[in-house]
Amino acid sequence: MHGREAGRSGRWEADELLVGVGRAPNTEGLGLAEVGVEVGPRGIKVDERMRTTVGSVYAAGDVAGRFLFTHSAAHEAVRAVRDMFFPGRGTVSNLVPWCTFTDPELAHVGMTEAEARAAHGDNVKVWRFDLSHSDRARADGDGDGRIVAVCGPRGRLVGASVLAAGAGELIHELALLVHQRDKLTNLSGMIHAYPTRSTAISQLAGEATFASARRLRWLTRLSRAWPAR
Repeated sequence: MHGREAGRSGRWEADELLVGVGRAPNTEGLGLAEVGVEVGPRGIKVDERMRTTVGSVYAAGDVAGRFLFTHSAAHEAVRAVRDMFFPGRGTVSNLVPWCTFTDPELAHVGMTEAEARAAHGDNVKVWRFDLSHSDRARADGDGDGRIVAVCGPRGRLVGASVLAAGAGELIHELALLVHQRDKLTNLSGMIHAYPTRSTAISQLAGEATFASARRLRWLTRLSRAWPAR
């Protein structure tokens, strides 16, 4: 295959080629326009409660064009049903972790580093941990991979990515921190079963905690200067 990358001509060889042409919502023949339900380029327009432009009509899943994942569709459907019976109580979440099941898997939740810097400027710290330092990953022969944690103001985790075998299983602990607007360093005090891959998350949090402690080492020097009583 011939093409251009970064403005320069290139040639690539492969045994197989996967072409992703995208998906289009199948809304034809549903009579939506006749009842006043609006449809946009990504699908049926919905609000944060999964209501369409007709308040008594709900839409969930890929047809609503939010996050095109099975787990997101299930979440939307549950929240929509809740809102039908308890109006105002079925707001959906925009924090949807995802995983691409390649080899190794690639999982992500929340903001990327670029998105975090656009939102918070220089008040962003990125922590990285290579799976080559994970005893379990090395024992399984899968030491390739990395965990990336993006922290915003006050050290709160705003996003994370995992490239590793089983990344889809590892991302949820980090997703909980993002959801609760909690600090990455708080994970360092949680005991993780050893040897597991999730221990790598604890090690990453430990590095962040150690870096925070080093910033306070001036207190040690100050305490030594105080006269003993």
